[in-house]
Amino acid sequence: MKLTTKRQMVYDTLKRAKKPQSADDIYNTLGGEKLNLSTIYRTLEIFHQDALVSRNYLDNTAYYYLNEAEHHHFMVCEICHKKYEFDCHINSLIEEIKQTYGFEVQHHDLNLYGICKNCQG
Repeated sequence: MKLTTKRQMVYDTLKRAKKPQSADDIYNTLGGEKLNLSTIYRTLEIFHQDALVSRNYLDNTAYYYLNEAEHHHFMVCEICHKKYEFDCHINSLIEEIKQTYGFEVQHHDLNLYGICKNCQG
């Protein structure tokens, strides 16, 4: 993959982000004038195909983050729609699946939907 100026801008935005970013988030961060939204979508898809980023879907929106560290999963409150990030702890399950079924997991997504403690009371 050739790292063009526009791809570098998307990469740098993801690197600076404190949480996973949607294409719209990146577009808004860049001010919307430097890159059009379709370029951002294409760039994110290329990054994903080249395993530079991981992708997670929440509420039919794709969120991307760099594959530099452990990936995360989300708990989503169905009342206030706040998203809570939590660390991945299913590596032992993936290893068990490989041993039991001979299935080589390439990637996984996990989102939990429920009611947060603030909305329960």
